[in-house]
Amino acid sequence: MYAQISNSDLPQEEEDKVRSLLEEFESAFRENVNSKKLNPNLFPMFRFHHTFIGVDASGVHLVYTTEGISSPVGALTIRDLRSQGILTQEQVCNACVNELGFKDINYFSFPVGLLDIDEKSKKLFLQQASKQFIETQMRQIAGIEKLGLTEAFRYLQNARQRFYTRTPEGFSNCKTDCRNAILSALSSLSGTDDVRKAVKILGKKGIMGGKEEELIMAFENLLAKMKYVLSKKGPHPPMAAEEEDAELALDIAQALLTYVAKRALRIR
Repeated sequence: MYAQISNSDLPQEEEDKVRSLLEEFESAFRENVNSKKLNPNLFPMFRFHHTFIGVDASGVHLVYTTEGISSPVGALTIRDLRSQGILTQEQVCNACVNELGFKDINYFSFPVGLLDIDEKSKKLFLQQASKQFIETQMRQIAGIEKLGLTEAFRYLQNARQRFYTRTPEGFSNCKTDCRNAILSALSSLSGTDDVRKAVKILGKKGIMGGKEEELIMAFENLLAKMKYVLSKKGPHPPMAAEEEDAELALDIAQALLTYVAKRALRIR
């Protein structure tokens, strides 16, 4: 049995609408999961979790966190953000990390008008939204598994979660996970742990660089240098520099893994 301790600064009538939206979304999500005979534990709302819901001028932001939560009692935080105008996903997620201590982020959003439409239209919208999310996730999971990139993308997910802790240790761990993600992907697709050999093999396969020698060499030099830099240990640089380095590593790792996964899937 899962229970929640909640707090809210919305007026009661609007809080009731938000709670109703959350219940209907999770119900629609579960219906779609059950109809496809999927494991519910693939999705955050069906594991032990804390939940944040914020209502701004145009949308409802829904955030789940599951990392490190072992108790069947979670926290539900509902906030009125309308005085802050229209917030971005990044602003909301950063606030959840900094103010609520969320360590991993699972984000959804809905138009604020969904709170006031009729029940039939709302259910149809939520059914479709959950269905699209599930289908996208399962396509990604199937493709990643087929390529043997499950471990690489798990490292990447960990890197993103570490980055959002906004601490020196988190930024350092983020860079380490980015390095591991890249090395795992290269090894899985090429069969070798040697970065330069791996890039050459993937270049011949057309996965990296499409056989353009200059691009393959650029990848080879970049990744060899990244492996060296991201493996270095020593005193932490200033906080701002550490964050910038981690963000760059995260952006490069994300772009690289997406690039090679798309090309490998197309070739196969």
